[in-house]
Amino acid sequence: MAGAARRPASHPVPTQTNAVNALHPPAPNTLAARPGRIGLAPSPALAVLALTLGLLLPHAAARAASAPAVRWSAAQIQASDLGVSRLTPALYRQTFAASATVENPASLVQGLGALAVAQAQLAAAQSAQHLAQGQAQRALGLFQAGQDVALATVQQAQAQTEQAQAQVTAAQAAEQTAQATLQIHLGAAVAARLLHDASLRQAVTQGRDVLVALTLPPGVLLPTAPHIALQPPGGADAPGDGWIAAQLLGPAATASAQMQGLREMLVVPARAGLMPGLHLAARVDASRGVTGVLLPAASVVWAQGQAVVFTAEPSADGGQIFTPRPVSTAWPLHGGYVQPGWGPLAAITRGAGLVLTPPPLPHAQPAPGGDDD
Repeated sequence: MAGAARRPASHPVPTQTNAVNALHPPAPNTLAARPGRIGLAPSPALAVLALTLGLLLPHAAARAASAPAVRWSAAQIQASDLGVSRLTPALYRQTFAASATVENPASLVQGLGALAVAQAQLAAAQSAQHLAQGQAQRALGLFQAGQDVALATVQQAQAQTEQAQAQVTAAQAAEQTAQATLQIHLGAAVAARLLHDASLRQAVTQGRDVLVALTLPPGVLLPTAPHIALQPPGGADAPGDGWIAAQLLGPAATASAQMQGLREMLVVPARAGLMPGLHLAARVDASRGVTGVLLPAASVVWAQGQAVVFTAEPSADGGQIFTPRPVSTAWPLHGGYVQPGWGPLAAITRGAGLVLTPPPLPHAQPAPGGDDD
């Protein structure tokens, strides 16, 4: 029409397809072709991964930033009665209490007897094998030399040699089974010690020495070259301190089902009252000392499942900056915990749990000339 306004050339003439797209725009997760580039819709799996990371990363960052360093003023420290002490390293020797049980020697004696029988049978079988091999070689030599030896005699001697070899193999299997039984019952190290030390083996089987199983506290390892002592019934009334020095043989075959701790096998001289099944008090002392810092128990607090101590450094305004430092509770001593290898430091030794809470507000001061009423 002549009176109609002309549409600008930059705008395309609307068509039926454009009208439909305007009413129902394509979904954002579709493949869109554009000049010079191809866009792929994000995968649902990638969307789930992004959502999971978005939920987990803030929590991981919060855990990493748990128990941050805090600054307390001198007034706040005085109002809260926090105690800060200077701790210096010293030489400490690990000492802890344990329990022990006198072992029944019946199974040991039975196992050693079975092994002795197997070893004797093996020796007899080897002797018979050597004799059969000699007779077979002699018969074969005479037969080859044309002597008055029949071929059947040679074959019979060879058959006896094979039979003797089978008996040796069976005796070797019996000996190995007896040794394995001892290792299962005593542990590999203790069984080897008893088998190679004839005097120790005789002392135990004859009742001059007693085997004792030492049970360590849960999570505690035996120190290197320890000194172990046992206190038998009535030990407090015995001459001296009442403790018996024990000799360490090696790790036991099994751990303690009741205490859930590692076990070690000991040997002690037999004395009255050391009956099988008797429970004894034990004391373990490390032979070498370790340099470290002894933290009082009051200085150790738990933050986000981790034992920490708050070290103290003076701030510019006269207060203190308390920084958490992870500690180990594996070495308790004198009501505290030894930290091997630590150098001197200042730490909170009284009221450490208060640092996990907001600092106290300063006390309000009364106005000058005010009425106390």
